[in-house]
Amino acid sequence: MFERVVLRRSLDGPAITAGEIAEALLFYQNTHIILDRSSLIGLVRTIGMRMLLKVLALPDVNATYIEETTATHTQQTPSGPEYSLILFRFAGHEDVGLIKSGKGKIEYLLASNGYGKTEARNLADRFRRSVRYKRLSDDYYVQGGVIPLVRGDLLDQEYVAKAARIAAQDFLGHHSLPANFFFDVHSLGEKFRVTTNLDCDLVSRIQKAKDPNVGEYTPASVASALLNASVGLVFAGHYGGDFYTSETESRIIDLRQRYLLHRFRRDRSELGKFREVTLQGSPSVAETINRGDRSFEEFFELLSSAQKFKHWIKSKSPDESLVAAYVEDITAIGWLSRVPGKVLRYVIGAAVGAINPVASLALSAGDSFFLERLTSGWRPNHFIASHVKPFVDPESERD
Repeated sequence: MFERVVLRRSLDGPAITAGEIAEALLFYQNTHIILDRSSLIGLVRTIGMRMLLKVLALPDVNATYIEETTATHTQQTPSGPEYSLILFRFAGHEDVGLIKSGKGKIEYLLASNGYGKTEARNLADRFRRSVRYKRLSDDYYVQGGVIPLVRGDLLDQEYVAKAARIAAQDFLGHHSLPANFFFDVHSLGEKFRVTTNLDCDLVSRIQKAKDPNVGEYTPASVASALLNASVGLVFAGHYGGDFYTSETESRIIDLRQRYLLHRFRRDRSELGKFREVTLQGSPSVAETINRGDRSFEEFFELLSSAQKFKHWIKSKSPDESLVAAYVEDITAIGWLSRVPGKVLRYVIGAAVGAINPVASLALSAGDSFFLERLTSGWRPNHFIASHVKPFVDPESERD
């Protein structure tokens, strides 16, 4: 159960958050983080590069860094806008000129976020050694790169119609799509045109109300959502495990490979039920970190106490309900606790004596502790009550 997770995007759509990484580290046996420039900037600003490197140094964590960013380029023509799917990389800045090396780009990223020159150089070197650099444009993930693959996806009119509906509805939020909504792609080789009745002005107003800094929404925004979903599908197929990405991207991926995210959806549901039962209204670990109530340094203290809990999760079948397993294990005391103390002491003494007579002589001095350990032992609720609950709800420590 909860063997491996691949983290790419936050459930809400933007780059993966520190809180979501923390929750994955707490529940999963192995975590693979796919980073790009935007997610790296976000993590540097929230937890800092040193803390991120501490995460990447954990034995059960792997990371891939993708320098390229996906986008849909718009070119205005006399016949109307034409679109093309592209990959681009940060190449430099007017302040420093062209930056050729990957390490130099990380140094600039850190320097732009308050790190001194020497510190930025050292941290960039450590980051370079902590991740695997991969590209979407070469043959590593897909022969010929991902862009030709996605162009092929856009030729599937039925898929595009359904996927565009998902993306457009996500952009609109509580507003409704037109009853006769359409989003038609007309291929022009490496470029394409779009005809749609999506009210892009309305979408822009809705999104700017959430974030005044966002740009205008156009048909290219919907095309980019489809592009990101196709790239997500490539990652999910390549890395395996539970693939953690945005809710919108997940639904679009489901149109292509419904079975691929089945395990992750099940695990996500199980985690939701588990939080509901164990935390009883308190925020999750991810929420607690993302809103700044707890630092990532504090989370590492929690994680250092989680080994028995993670081992307990690992011991459960992937087909078992986490909540059911939890309830069963914290309520099943076993036959030893029902045996009278004197009889139990005799049984234990005889068993230990048969193995080690000297140990049996010393049993009487510590038998109360020994019996308590034998009849009680560690249970998963001990970790929840002693560590997780105080982490997400400091008031519980004073109860």
